[in-house]
Amino acid sequence: MPLPQHRIIAELLRKPFGPYRDEEVLSAECQSRPGKTLVLKSFQLAYNDEIIGLDESEQPLGTGEVDTRQYRFRGILSIHSPVWLSQVGVKRVEAELNLRANTRSMREGERPPPTMTIEGLFNKKTGYLGRASLPNDDELKLELRLQIQGFKNFPAVYMASKLVPDGLFWHSKDCNRAYEVATMDVYTFQLSENFFWRYRLLALMKKIVATTQTPKEKRTPEWFVSQYLERFAHPASDEHERLIYNSADSDIEEGRTYLPRHPRRIHRRDILGLFAAQSEWFVTDNEVKRMPIFPFGPWNAFRKQVRKARWQAARNNVVWGWPIGREHQPDLESDPDSEEGDDEEDGEDTRNVVERNPIIGKTNEVVRRKIDKAKTRRTPPSAWHVNDPSSSSSSDEFDPARAHAYMSDFSGDSSSTASDSSDESVDECLPEFGELIPRQLSQVPELPGPDNRWWCPVPDCGHMVDLQHLTRDDIKALSATTVFYLMEKKWRSIREDERAKQCFFEMVSKHYEDHFADLGLRFVQTRGTVGINSIRDKRRSQQVVVIVKEELT
Repeated sequence: MPLPQHRIIAELLRKPFGPYRDEEVLSAECQSRPGKTLVLKSFQLAYNDEIIGLDESEQPLGTGEVDTRQYRFRGILSIHSPVWLSQVGVKRVEAELNLRANTRSMREGERPPPTMTIEGLFNKKTGYLGRASLPNDDELKLELRLQIQGFKNFPAVYMASKLVPDGLFWHSKDCNRAYEVATMDVYTFQLSENFFWRYRLLALMKKIVATTQTPKEKRTPEWFVSQYLERFAHPASDEHERLIYNSADSDIEEGRTYLPRHPRRIHRRDILGLFAAQSEWFVTDNEVKRMPIFPFGPWNAFRKQVRKARWQAARNNVVWGWPIGREHQPDLESDPDSEEGDDEEDGEDTRNVVERNPIIGKTNEVVRRKIDKAKTRRTPPSAWHVNDPSSSSSSDEFDPARAHAYMSDFSGDSSSTASDSSDESVDECLPEFGELIPRQLSQVPELPGPDNRWWCPVPDCGHMVDLQHLTRDDIKALSATTVFYLMEKKWRSIREDERAKQCFFEMVSKHYEDHFADLGLRFVQTRGTVGINSIRDKRRSQQVVVIVKEELT
């Protein structure tokens, strides 16, 4: 059967098909080979329905157990041959292709096109895909692209694979299929910047070691910094090469200048800060420790010095030596001198776990939080402030952004007048509210995952908000314009769209108010102040209001 016109096929193939599972639609013939790798674009990584970075997909540092966590990935793959598709894959793609064609013909008021097949699209004589002769217009070059998803098999490999020596290599569980990741989802890339810097440094260190005869014992962090500045910071080509230039400039010919350039001088501390940011990883990762690149002793001493240097720099409002995205990690912000004394009080096993897992891995974060919580358990809570309504200023205006039902642990300090007048009320009322209100209602709710679904964290609740399929109960507290904005679904991600995020907080706030009502509490607004008022306690003559504010993220 003849195929529709080229422009119609281009319109039908403009958006990727799917998403499909790679184990269902791809055949065993779809594999990476030397010189011809499978290229994955718009790569996205998720765990427990939440987008994560490559850092979080690595095995926890220093642990030898098998990592059983399931990481799901998604990306766009161009199909270059029909043999790459399984029988199920051919049927599914053909069904979606013909559905698009019929939908288009109904929209344009045209006759339904003949049924199209994958075999016909890839026909060397009459098809549009897989042919050497294509139109000159790049916009009309056709590709069959599928959005596939699967599960991680091996850790990501960056700048260390023979098939992709300068790129990112990813393995799927299905047939141990390997992909070259060409582009990434914006949010996944932002969460993976520390991962890329880490392995760029490791690749640079390998290159330095491979071209030197210096003994391993002398390869200290200062030595690597000196080697980089002397041999790699300013190659000879930089003296005359210009990547961005004006072709009309008489001093430039084909990107090279006649007059020598003077590149910016790089300070030693800038380079040393890059090594400092990964100092914990260098001495704790098992794979790195097995590499004969540097001695463990000097680098472990460097790690301890870095912790003190970070803390000293922070006292002067300087950010130095932090891993990207971890600039405010709680277990790195404490005073290193006082922390050493605290470590002596911890058990031997607990201290070893914390020292082995200083940077990534959920295990370390859980352990550190439990240790910090245990050490500060005797400290009375200072996030909630009980104020007399009369102490609120009449000039305060009601801020809807701060009217959410959840109580942030980072509320601002109350006024001195209110604090002085309510010290007795704080000691009397906080235990009652603390035992009555579930802990989850005092925390800012987590944003929905990639599926745009959110489950209430309160135990035994089970309430779910699906932003793609809102119910009447979800939108009953929203304005008409807000509901219309959500129903249009023009926003791509709630993490990137501030208005959609605010709408989500309003829905959660309404649901949390129902929880407070079940507990005998209600929200009140007195002279512009938002708080919760106890319904059950009628003995107090003075109304008590607990101030709540939203954590700004």
